[in-house]
Amino acid sequence: MRGYRVCVLGRVELSVDGTDVTLAPLQRALVGSLAAHHGRVVSVDRLIDGLWPDHPPAGARNRVQAVVASVRRGATPELILTRSPGYQLNAAVVVDAAEFAADVQAAAAATDARRAVELLDRALARWRDDAYVDVGAKLVEVDRDRLHELREHANELRVEVLLSLGLHQELVPELTTLVRDRPLRERLRGQLMTALHRSGRQAEALAVYRDAARMLAEEHGIDPGPELRRLHREILVSEQETSPRAWVRPNQLPGLAGDFVGRDKELGLLLSLLGRTPSAAGAAQVIVVTGLSGTGKTTLALRAAHESRHRFPAGCLYADLRGNTADPARPGAVLGAFLRALGVAGESIPAEAEERAALYRSVLTDQPMLVMLDSAADATQVRPLLPPARSSALVTSTATLPELPGTEVVPVDVLPLDDGLDLLASVAGAERINREATAAAEVVELCGRLPLALRIAGVRLAEREAMTVARLRDRLRDERRRLDELSLGDLDVRSSFSVGFERLPAPSAHLLTVLGRTSLPSFGMWDEATERLLEQLCHAHLLTPDPDGRVRMHDLIRLHARERSTVTTGQLLDWYGRLHAYAERADASLPCKVLPVADVTSTIDAWEAVDWFEAERENLVAAVHDLLGLDAVDLAGRLARTMGNFAIMRIHHLPEFADCLRGVLEREADLPLPTLTSLRLCLGTAYRMVNRHAEAVPLLRAAHRDSPASMVAHRLAALHGYSLCCRTLGRVREADAALLLMVRSCATHWPVGPVGGHVLLTLGEQHGQYQLTSPFAHAAFTAALRHFEDGGDLWGEALAREGLGLLHRHAEQWPQALEHLGRAVTAARRLGDRLSVTTGEQALAATHLAAGDIGSARRLLARTVPAFREMRYEWGEAISRRLLGKAHLEEGDAGRAVVELEGSVAMLRGIGQPFPLANSLSLLARAQAALRRHDRAVALGEEALRIFEHFHAAQVDELQERLARWRSAAHAQ
Repeated sequence: MRGYRVCVLGRVELSVDGTDVTLAPLQRALVGSLAAHHGRVVSVDRLIDGLWPDHPPAGARNRVQAVVASVRRGATPELILTRSPGYQLNAAVVVDAAEFAADVQAAAAATDARRAVELLDRALARWRDDAYVDVGAKLVEVDRDRLHELREHANELRVEVLLSLGLHQELVPELTTLVRDRPLRERLRGQLMTALHRSGRQAEALAVYRDAARMLAEEHGIDPGPELRRLHREILVSEQETSPRAWVRPNQLPGLAGDFVGRDKELGLLLSLLGRTPSAAGAAQVIVVTGLSGTGKTTLALRAAHESRHRFPAGCLYADLRGNTADPARPGAVLGAFLRALGVAGESIPAEAEERAALYRSVLTDQPMLVMLDSAADATQVRPLLPPARSSALVTSTATLPELPGTEVVPVDVLPLDDGLDLLASVAGAERINREATAAAEVVELCGRLPLALRIAGVRLAEREAMTVARLRDRLRDERRRLDELSLGDLDVRSSFSVGFERLPAPSAHLLTVLGRTSLPSFGMWDEATERLLEQLCHAHLLTPDPDGRVRMHDLIRLHARERSTVTTGQLLDWYGRLHAYAERADASLPCKVLPVADVTSTIDAWEAVDWFEAERENLVAAVHDLLGLDAVDLAGRLARTMGNFAIMRIHHLPEFADCLRGVLEREADLPLPTLTSLRLCLGTAYRMVNRHAEAVPLLRAAHRDSPASMVAHRLAALHGYSLCCRTLGRVREADAALLLMVRSCATHWPVGPVGGHVLLTLGEQHGQYQLTSPFAHAAFTAALRHFEDGGDLWGEALAREGLGLLHRHAEQWPQALEHLGRAVTAARRLGDRLSVTTGEQALAATHLAAGDIGSARRLLARTVPAFREMRYEWGEAISRRLLGKAHLEEGDAGRAVVELEGSVAMLRGIGQPFPLANSLSLLARAQAALRRHDRAVALGEEALRIFEHFHAAQVDELQERLARWRSAAHAQ
């Protein structure tokens, strides 16, 4: 590995193996920005903002790449590593700022004063000028300020140590210069006063104070701080050459774990918060790092605390409150330990906890102290340990501690996959993990990306060199033993969860065990009875809230909940029953009612119902599978069918919905007839909507044939779908028979609810598609539109308006056609259904084309063809390509028309839709004839004619005339 060194304590400089590398200004800014974030990835977007804060150049991302490449050429390619989403300095790079900080940290921890001075002298000698003096990039500003503050702290710490060595006379000249250059640093003024006082120069010491008081009053309108005032009082009353009362400066922070990875965002937030003055006067700063047990809260908090020590000149206190154990620490005992650490004699420490807390606050008054309280159980345990104003409390807890007012909460979630792999590699060895990268990624996921679990897995691998990563993965795959595998001595995932479970109130604990028995990936606040309990579980970090308002359960929590579960099957089914009841009410509220809905009272808003189904879709499918596993087949079926109308609105969910329905229908023998009928109707309708008409027909026929007489709406919906499928497949007699039966049944039982509008639609489609200007079709569509508008069925309204628009188009009534079709597209957009929007735009394109506005048609088709292709909706793509071919044909470009029309014909043959196929064949024949390929035109026209005649379509006469001309032309050739 090459010897890289970056110096930022002055001008930014780069050297490789001792040889300086010349850097241009933009290169210096880049290297400085990466050095300021050494050990972390800096995204390209942040680099752009940092390098060009006001006016990024065109192609800024390429410019960043170019600057990186130029630095690599000047140094070596390994200097800057590409790491998504940006770049990172090689870990081998030595940065002088890190050496400086390490020396200062070692000096602060040193017990030998002379060794501390040596370290501080070496640290301060590294400075050549202000940090990053020749770099103006925004990305170095925070680090520049941090280093400046750390430099000032190092100067003050050095003076403090030299004073402790009795070098007060020697320090007076240096301190006089430092105070002159830094008039607002009160700690330096106090040290100068101390040095003068110890040198027998009491009057000069008091004069330094008076100068400070006058300057602060005149320029800033404030008084000197409490420490300076205290020192002033001691000098006034003292006639002896003694130092002020010694202050014990504790540093109780435990050492850092060497395998800290990731957490850049959380660490940055903590570093920005620590030491900040609270907005409320007289209040201490309280920061709570919270998250699920095992997420690495303590490691993160310790890292932030160590990096922020220079902000707390009075020192750092630490206590493990053992809140995640059965024996949490008592506040009184912790206070006693804190007071002893602060220099209070044992006999002076009160016996009562309240008195200890009062003394603790008195001792810390005006002393900037960091108090880290690790693994807190609750607010009651933490409250007596909070320091007074000017100090900061850094608390870690699985609870959010909302009872502590004014807290700033930093949530910690599980690790991203890449960081999880890095953590596993840091414990088990990078070469080993890289060798079995796929298995290692599975191990990270099986550990739930939980740092505690990953450390245990890493230690298992490290201890057993013969164990492959794949073998550990296989052991973790067994859910019955996974928690056993993630237990190793004091490291135990199961025990880290246990106390949290045991502290739950009984209702919350019961709900958690119920949820643990399910396989639902997340949970919504849909049930008012459980909302408060879910919130309690989130506060305890046994469930995790998502930004969308839902909550989820960690896989290892789920396994632990199942181990502790005393929930009966009946209790679990009761919970699923409440889910089904809500789903029925949501289904009845949807703005789409193609399928019959339950006769229930619902106050749910239509769009709230849509959002609910969108959010709960995966849960509902998982719940159906769970219920099948519990042999609750009827409830599984009734729950599955509630998703039908939503899946029709969001057609891209139909394949998943069909899979769910098929899973239930495999248990047909266990289904009562009403549920079986509903499921057949749902699956048949789903098949019809995705152009699987041949598979839909037997399901819809069975749904009609076997449904109980009382299920009128289901029978009508089955006949409606059956008639449409048969007509699409060219089975006209069956379609007409089903339609006639539907009309008679509807007349007998009218009103028939929301399905009545779709019956009218079917009548309109039959008469309107093949008899292009049917008055009856217009009346049917108009009646359907009124029915849908009255019933709030926006889906049906869009279909009815599309049907009316097509009738007006065939009658060449262009304004009316465009109005209805435009309103159909608007309704589809409100529904949020991309397929319906695209289908409506396709109908608009066809209307513009028929009206002679080829430009408008082509603009719409330029959207619909790729949109249908992206949605893999072959019928729509085939029709749009037919229309595009027609546009080319009418513009005189028969060659391009043939290409589009041949594509349309091929797709329609594949999906088996004869009538649309006939339309595309007829147009293709015209295009071939325009190219004087009359034999091909005749063959294509005759095939189209046979289909049109089968449907008794209006196109027959016109096509026969064209065929006669083409045959004559063919004979002439």
